Amino acid sequence: MVKIIFSDIDGTLINSDFKVTEKTKSAIGQAINQGMTFVPVSARMPEAIKPIIDTIGIKTPIISYNGALVQTEDDETITSSPMETEIALELCHFIQKNHPQIAWNIYSYHDWYGMDRSNDWIQREEEIVGVLSHEAELSALEDLEAVHKVLLMGNPDLIAPLEISLKELYPDLSIAKSAPYFIEIMAQGIRKGEAVKTFADYLSVAIEDTIAFGDNFNDLDMLQTVGKGFVMSNGPKEVQDAIGNITADHNHDGIALVLSDYL
Repeated sequence: MVKIIFSDIDGTLINSDFKVTEKTKSAIGQAINQGMTFVPVSARMPEAIKPIIDTIGIKTPIISYNGALVQTEDDETITSSPMETEIALELCHFIQKNHPQIAWNIYSYHDWYGMDRSNDWIQREEEIVGVLSHEAELSALEDLEAVHKVLLMGNPDLIAPLEISLKELYPDLSIAKSAPYFIEIMAQGIRKGEAVKTFADYLSVAIEDTIAFGDNFNDLDMLQTVGKGFVMSNGPKEVQDAIGNITADHNHDGIALVLSDYL
């Protein structure tokens, strides 16, 4: 019996227009009415997840920053796994000095700090996620309680070699290119799979009684951890082959199609 439904957001829950389809909204609403818990799981910050969930007309727990922050539907923290603030600032100083064409961003709980709100990359991200960043000097962020994620943005030709060099400079951090123009940096060991297991344990739900939806490589361990994982058909072939359970793409109600079998 399915008790928890975990879902990635970009490329999974929302379509190419960054919206949840009406059919998917209805299926999720029915699942909740039948006693299931729906949990979005994303690299996004909480404030960039909530507006999407609001369009469904529900209130949910949230797993953000790829699992670095797990919260209840009332914003209470279940687990917080930040990187060291000093290391995050050191890394951003390195970027600012040696790679001025790359935009740095620091995320802490519900806040997003960026180097320059007039930067094209930051403006584009603000428009996509519907959240405004706080423009800040790195020196003003030294007292941050926690840094859950550093996001670097820039031209793909610059991002690719930068990812390689940062992995050599900071081997104790989790560093991954999440898009051709993004590098996401978090504390070592942050994974969606660990976060969904933590949340299931929090609700005293057996992991076998959970399902998950995802579309990309950073969803793999989550899809392999839950009772049954489903890959959107817009996902890379390698992810589809690794999981095997493939549903329709994010533009054609892939989540709703699967949930109809459980409702």
